[in-house]
Amino acid sequence: MDSYKKFPKKQLYIILVAAAVVIFASSLDVLMRVKDEALFLLWKEQIIAFGAFTQENPPTLDDYVGAELFRYLFKIVTPVSFGLLTYLTHKKLTLTRIYIFIWTVLLAGGLAYTFFELSFYSVFYYLVVGGYVVLILTVLSLLEELNKTKKL
Repeated sequence: MDSYKKFPKKQLYIILVAAAVVIFASSLDVLMRVKDEALFLLWKEQIIAFGAFTQENPPTLDDYVGAELFRYLFKIVTPVSFGLLTYLTHKKLTLTRIYIFIWTVLLAGGLAYTFFELSFYSVFYYLVVGGYVVLILTVLSLLEELNKTKKL
């Protein structure tokens, strides 16, 4: 059947630091986006061209900030929930294969969502992508830890 093992402390720290890097870099990225007037004006032109607003009723800065904050919350929900559940798994629960599978799929989805933004001009983009890669590799290394207990 499935083997159970206590969550390794080394991987816990790596996961928590990598999740913090993803959250921090995403926070700084949205801060830089919201404060830049040129990005707001570009967004305003694109949203009017798309047809969501008209020239008579153009979008405001509040609309732009709301849209960016919604995107930010959607972007950090995976690393925040992963960090919290990993900490709870370390303290109270055991490590299982289903944990590894589910979080590998969710983290790969978060990486794909971030990757297809194609914000190559932003250093925070590379930090977030790197953080996701570290998270995925660390979760996959947990599979080796789980297999060590089966070979005994």
